[in-house]
Amino acid sequence: MRQSYRQRLCAVGALCLLSTFSPALAQSVSDQPELRNPTVVVTRTRDEQVRDYMADIMPRGTGIRSKGLPRWNSELCVSVIGPPVEQGQFIADRITQRAQQVGLEAGGPDCDTNLLIMVTDAPEVLLPEVVKQHRKMFGDPSDPGIDVSGTSAIKDLGDDQRPVRWRQVIETVSATGIPLSGDPRSGPSGAPENVPTVRSSTASRLTSNVRREVSRMIVVVDTRMTAGRPIGAIADYLAFVTLAQVDADADVETFPSIMGLFSGLDAPRSMTDWDVAYLIATYDSKADAVNAKSQLREMRKLIIEYDPEARRDGW
Repeated sequence: MRQSYRQRLCAVGALCLLSTFSPALAQSVSDQPELRNPTVVVTRTRDEQVRDYMADIMPRGTGIRSKGLPRWNSELCVSVIGPPVEQGQFIADRITQRAQQVGLEAGGPDCDTNLLIMVTDAPEVLLPEVVKQHRKMFGDPSDPGIDVSGTSAIKDLGDDQRPVRWRQVIETVSATGIPLSGDPRSGPSGAPENVPTVRSSTASRLTSNVRREVSRMIVVVDTRMTAGRPIGAIADYLAFVTLAQVDADADVETFPSIMGLFSGLDAPRSMTDWDVAYLIATYDSKADAVNAKSQLREMRKLIIEYDPEARRDGW
């Protein structure tokens, strides 16, 4: 299902509409190069390579190694504000396509946005106003059921010097998806219902009765730093950082990755096999693994077993 794109005016009026990609970015999907990786000299076992890649690509200091890897479990509803309509539609479609390829569903035309991408040439002016008017969307760090992660604290998003910066809100929910921070409500009998209870009898040595999931995310693209990159490459970069848990400062010298898009002239222009394998492993692994160690071990196994030729079509 092709997700509807909604071009929206932001709170600061014309600012969003002034931000555009350079004409060189307006390429169609057919103009993009086929997904191929540069030659990598193999000096270690596949297991060692996968361990090193995951250590490089996963964000640090976010509790992943102790709490587990969060991911989207709800319908993805993408909105893009700032660029011309056709470019915003292209970005939204690419992200939705990648999401569907890993098993997520796309929201309908009237869905509530949970992934907002703002494209602007003045984030330091835009962000303070957006934060002021939509503070709840950025997450409340004092809520015990919520984690926040991303490239920067809210107050620093506008001044961050990265071409793309983001902030995620991650909730801990029960195995059935009820937020553990949710407020109970009274049922017809007066007894509380919707109480987020974790029952130890449902857990086993193989699964947990809670999981971590991304509930909403805001991404800011600074067009002053993205000029000259093809829109297809930018869209794939956005798909990777929004669907997977990645470190904005990941060391990609050893392993080719779309994360190197802004680091050099020879950077990949689409997700590499390493990126696709990591993304697939994120969503094919158990969200309710008994612990983080078990989840990451399963992801390593899935990446080791990944067959790029079998998955080539559509990526």
